Amino acid sequence: MKTINLSQALKQKNRLAGEVARLREIVQRENSRKESQPARADVRAAFDESVKLSRDLAAFKGLIAAANAGVVELERGIYGKLNLQAELRGLLAFMKTLNTKEGVEVERVGFLSRDEAVSTVYVAVITRDEVDRQVAAWQAEIERLQDEIDDFNATTRIPLNS
Repeated sequence: MKTINLSQALKQKNRLAGEVARLREIVQRENSRKESQPARADVRAAFDESVKLSRDLAAFKGLIAAANAGVVELERGIYGKLNLQAELRGLLAFMKTLNTKEGVEVERVGFLSRDEAVSTVYVAVITRDEVDRQVAAWQAEIERLQDEIDDFNATTRIPLNS
């Protein structure tokens, strides 16, 4: 198994976090567009990759946290679950702000008495229904992780010097 030092790991973590942020910005910017405008990015691919990289980032953060705590054996403790839960919460926050405007919107153009109604059709790659389904799935995963974290906290004993 290949290993890297903590300095390299921190740089890699920052690269991953930057890539996740870049992909999310693409999804936010390009998800909803006027039907008449050409797609400028593969929103679905950017979204799927950002979700995958978010999970990779959570695992990587867990490894770094475990190493910082002096845990170097294969069992890394609770760190992976805590970091995955945090990344999933970040994904939830992102999804809740995602522009999913679609359908026909009537806009007024012109000036005062010359106003005209123009219909604009918007399309969204990731629809509000999909956002709702994904948020519910991630929320369920967060709750499952919280149950596992609660079990860990309730059963893990630490020594006290008295």
